[in-house]
Amino acid sequence: MRVVVIWESTRGRTKAMAEAICEGATGSGAECDFIDAKDFEGLGDACAFAIGSSTRMKRPLPKVRQILGELKNLDGIPSAAYGSYGWSGEAPDELAQLLTDAGATLILDQPIKAKDYPNEEILEQCRELGRSLVSTCN
Repeated sequence: MRVVVIWESTRGRTKAMAEAICEGATGSGAECDFIDAKDFEGLGDACAFAIGSSTRMKRPLPKVRQILGELKNLDGIPSAAYGSYGWSGEAPDELAQLLTDAGATLILDQPIKAKDYPNEEILEQCRELGRSLVSTCN
Protein backbone atom coordinates (compact mmCIF):
# COMPACT_ATOMS: atom_id res chain seq x y z
CA MET A 1 0.00 0.00 0.00
CA ARG A 2 1.25 3.44 -0.92
CA VAL A 3 -0.29 6.77 0.08
CA VAL A 4 0.87 10.06 -1.45
CA VAL A 5 0.87 13.31 0.52
CA ILE A 6 1.49 16.42 -1.59
CA TRP A 7 2.11 19.80 0.01
CA GLU A 8 3.05 23.37 -0.84
CA SER A 9 3.93 25.60 2.07
CA THR A 10 5.24 29.13 2.51
CA ARG A 11 6.15 29.05 6.21
CA GLY A 12 6.32 25.34 7.06
CA ARG A 13 2.83 25.14 8.54
CA THR A 14 1.23 23.09 5.77
CA LYS A 15 4.41 21.01 5.57
CA ALA A 16 4.00 20.14 9.27
CA MET A 17 0.45 18.99 8.55
CA ALA A 18 1.70 16.82 5.68
CA GLU A 19 4.34 15.26 7.95
CA ALA A 20 1.63 14.35 10.47
CA ILE A 21 -0.53 12.80 7.73
CA CYS A 22 2.42 10.63 6.69
CA GLU A 23 3.04 9.68 10.34
CA GLY A 24 -0.52 8.36 10.54
CA ALA A 25 -0.19 6.49 7.25
CA THR A 26 3.14 4.84 8.05
CA GLY A 27 1.91 4.02 11.55
CA SER A 28 -0.87 2.06 9.86
CA GLY A 29 1.55 0.03 7.78
CA ALA A 30 1.54 1.91 4.48
CA GLU A 31 4.36 3.55 2.57
CA CYS A 32 3.90 7.31 2.44
CA ASP A 33 5.38 9.46 -0.30
CA PHE A 34 5.93 12.92 1.21
CA ILE A 35 6.10 15.19 -1.85
CA ASP A 36 6.79 18.90 -2.12
CA ALA A 37 4.49 20.10 -4.94
CA LYS A 38 7.47 21.37 -6.95
CA ASP A 39 8.78 17.78 -7.08
CA PHE A 40 5.48 16.06 -7.98
CA GLU A 41 5.71 13.71 -10.95
CA GLY A 42 2.48 11.73 -10.64
CA LEU A 43 0.42 9.51 -8.37
CA GLY A 44 1.73 6.25 -9.82
CA ASP A 45 0.18 3.28 -8.03
CA ALA A 46 -0.99 5.22 -4.97
CA CYS A 47 -4.13 3.82 -3.41
CA ALA A 48 -5.05 7.19 -1.82
CA PHE A 49 -3.68 10.71 -1.54
CA ALA A 50 -3.97 14.05 0.22
CA ILE A 51 -3.04 17.45 -1.15
CA GLY A 52 -2.49 20.62 0.84
CA SER A 53 -1.59 24.24 0.42
CA SER A 54 -1.18 27.40 2.37
CA THR A 55 -3.69 30.10 1.49
CA ARG A 56 -2.26 33.13 -0.27
CA MET A 57 -4.51 35.89 -1.54
CA LYS A 58 -7.55 33.64 -0.88
CA ARG A 59 -6.21 30.89 -3.20
CA PRO A 60 -4.08 27.75 -3.05
CA LEU A 61 -0.45 28.22 -3.98
CA PRO A 62 0.42 27.99 -7.71
CA LYS A 63 2.12 24.58 -7.89
CA VAL A 64 -0.76 22.82 -6.15
CA ARG A 65 -3.26 24.53 -8.46
CA GLN A 66 -1.19 23.38 -11.43
CA ILE A 67 -1.12 19.78 -10.18
CA LEU A 68 -4.88 19.66 -9.74
CA GLY A 69 -5.34 21.29 -13.14
CA GLU A 70 -3.34 18.46 -14.69
CA LEU A 71 -4.88 15.56 -12.73
CA LYS A 72 -7.95 14.55 -14.67
CA ASN A 73 -10.23 11.54 -14.31
CA LEU A 74 -9.15 10.51 -10.81
CA ASP A 75 -11.71 7.72 -11.03
CA GLY A 76 -12.84 7.74 -7.41
CA ILE A 77 -9.41 7.56 -5.76
CA PRO A 78 -9.80 8.27 -2.04
CA SER A 79 -8.43 11.73 -1.28
CA ALA A 80 -8.48 14.68 1.08
CA ALA A 81 -7.54 18.36 1.19
CA TYR A 82 -5.82 20.25 3.97
CA GLY A 83 -3.90 23.45 4.57
CA SER A 84 -2.91 26.37 6.74
CA TYR A 85 -3.69 30.05 6.58
CA GLY A 86 -2.96 33.33 8.28
CA TRP A 87 -6.02 35.38 7.35
CA SER A 88 -8.83 33.79 5.40
CA GLY A 89 -8.28 30.06 4.75
CA GLU A 90 -10.00 29.40 1.42
CA ALA A 91 -7.31 27.18 -0.14
CA PRO A 92 -8.31 23.82 1.43
CA ASP A 93 -11.94 24.32 0.39
CA GLU A 94 -10.89 25.15 -3.17
CA LEU A 95 -8.63 22.08 -3.25
CA ALA A 96 -11.50 19.88 -2.09
CA GLN A 97 -13.70 21.25 -4.86
CA LEU A 98 -10.99 20.69 -7.46
CA LEU A 99 -10.56 17.10 -6.25
CA THR A 100 -14.30 16.51 -6.56
CA ASP A 101 -14.35 18.10 -10.01
CA ALA A 102 -11.52 15.76 -11.10
CA GLY A 103 -13.47 12.69 -9.98
CA ALA A 104 -11.75 11.90 -6.67
CA THR A 105 -13.70 10.61 -3.68
CA LEU A 106 -13.27 12.86 -0.65
CA ILE A 107 -12.94 10.90 2.58
CA LEU A 108 -13.54 13.94 4.83
CA ASP A 109 -16.69 16.03 5.01
CA GLN A 110 -14.52 19.13 5.44
CA PRO A 111 -10.83 19.77 4.71
CA ILE A 112 -8.48 20.07 7.69
CA LYS A 113 -7.50 23.70 8.26
CA ALA A 114 -4.95 25.24 10.60
CA LYS A 115 -4.82 28.93 11.42
CA ASP A 116 -1.13 29.75 11.71
CA TYR A 117 0.99 26.82 12.94
CA PRO A 118 -1.09 23.66 13.53
CA ASN A 119 -1.59 22.91 17.22
CA GLU A 120 -1.47 19.37 18.62
CA GLU A 121 -5.22 18.87 18.08
CA ILE A 122 -4.89 19.72 14.37
CA LEU A 123 -1.78 17.54 14.04
CA GLU A 124 -3.70 14.63 15.57
CA GLN A 125 -6.51 15.22 13.05
CA CYS A 126 -3.83 15.01 10.35
CA ARG A 127 -2.47 11.73 11.78
CA GLU A 128 -6.01 10.38 11.82
CA LEU A 129 -6.39 11.45 8.20
CA GLY A 130 -3.29 9.41 7.35
CA ARG A 131 -4.79 6.39 9.10
CA SER A 132 -8.10 6.93 7.29
CA LEU A 133 -6.38 7.16 3.89
CA VAL A 134 -4.72 3.79 4.57
CA SER A 135 -8.02 2.23 5.66
CA THR A 136 -9.52 3.09 2.25
CA CYS A 137 -6.77 1.06 0.58
CA ASN A 138 -7.76 -2.27 2.10
